Amino acid sequence: MAGMTGGSEPSAPGDLRRFFSFLDEGRLPAALEALIEGYIQVKTGKPFGDPMVLARLRRAIVAQKRVYWRSGTDRSISYRSGYSVLAYLAYQFPVYYFQSCRILGQMASRGELAGEIRAVDLGTGPGVIPLALITLARYLPGFSAGVLAVEPSAEHREAFDYLVNGFTEPGDTVRVRSVLAADARTVPDEQIPAGIDLLVLSNVLNELPGDAATRSRFVMRWLTHLGEEGTALLVEPADLRNSTALREVQRELVREGFHVHHPCRSVWGSTCGPVPCWSFEEAPPVRETRLQEALAAGSLEPFRYRNTDIKFSSAVLRRAPPPRIPCQGLDRRRLSPLSQLPRHLGRRIACLASVMSGELGDYRSHVRKLCDGTARSPVFAVLPAFHVTPENRAVLDAPYGTVLHLRGVLVRRNPRTRAFNLLVSRVSTAAPCREQQL
Repeated sequence: MAGMTGGSEPSAPGDLRRFFSFLDEGRLPAALEALIEGYIQVKTGKPFGDPMVLARLRRAIVAQKRVYWRSGTDRSISYRSGYSVLAYLAYQFPVYYFQSCRILGQMASRGELAGEIRAVDLGTGPGVIPLALITLARYLPGFSAGVLAVEPSAEHREAFDYLVNGFTEPGDTVRVRSVLAADARTVPDEQIPAGIDLLVLSNVLNELPGDAATRSRFVMRWLTHLGEEGTALLVEPADLRNSTALREVQRELVREGFHVHHPCRSVWGSTCGPVPCWSFEEAPPVRETRLQEALAAGSLEPFRYRNTDIKFSSAVLRRAPPPRIPCQGLDRRRLSPLSQLPRHLGRRIACLASVMSGELGDYRSHVRKLCDGTARSPVFAVLPAFHVTPENRAVLDAPYGTVLHLRGVLVRRNPRTRAFNLLVSRVSTAAPCREQQL
């Protein structure tokens, strides 16, 4: 069963350090890159680099991106044609593979993936999550998984079989069942396994119709099959529309009794208010694949066919509440919830808040988004470059999701954006808080 251990550092730092070093390098495993190239050759009957195939891939990639950026009822993403899946493999797959590896590695470092687990991946596509689990297990001794993947697209299922079966080695501890050919919305309850340890919905919610309540009801049907210590992972693109929509679904699931373990931490025990929340994580870019280089080389607009940036929004939820954040030696009576900022305009305060963004500023002034679960308006920590000191640079260095103890920050309001800024200066301090098991 997947368990939760105290602390936010890797329980097996040596093994996970090697894993994250592999991710930071950003080079797709040679075997996986060869499998993608081989699959395209099998599907097209043409050798790698064939000009006609590359031209059709370019058209499919552009068309796919055009549909993705549509909004409302006009937006309908389909993977029924062969070239739509081949375009996905060429353009989207490398980023999603490294993104999924990083998220799962972070979960392992927090103790949320350990031992033997039963995993279910909804809308698996060509098998990104199973491939990421296989990769993680090769670096994490003692970890194993049985995986059930669900996918409605026949073209995606065909790619899934080719890639997952081809990538799996005899000694792998992740066992992947034959993909279930079904839409996750219509899978009968009797076909949903009980006692799921890890439920993954990666880039699924944005393809569902309806509002946050409708989407959360779909998720809840699967969440009822989680084990007592099971974990749900929701991942969506980082753009404004999809990121904020994820947080709306997250709030609905919290109302149903689930608790957010990452990235948000409710410092004061409250649930998030109705504030639109655009929060996403960034990771080191991946390297271009040989296929992307070939696509770019034959185009007057090569940037259209290079996809290397990793940005995503995610939520990790469980039935049990997360470990509390004590920040030893602090008197919470001297800390200000972010909901009280209007009362402290022009004053210096102390507070606890999670870092909910990467760097949003520039070399002159550093900006990070903050949240403590009580804010009714966006809140940002602002640290001018000439005010950086060893005592406050945690504002710059803290990883996404870290809870910071800020002291001596000046409360200001931006009338144009209606956001609050906490000005960090030379007299301010910032330090990360450590988690403690309840």
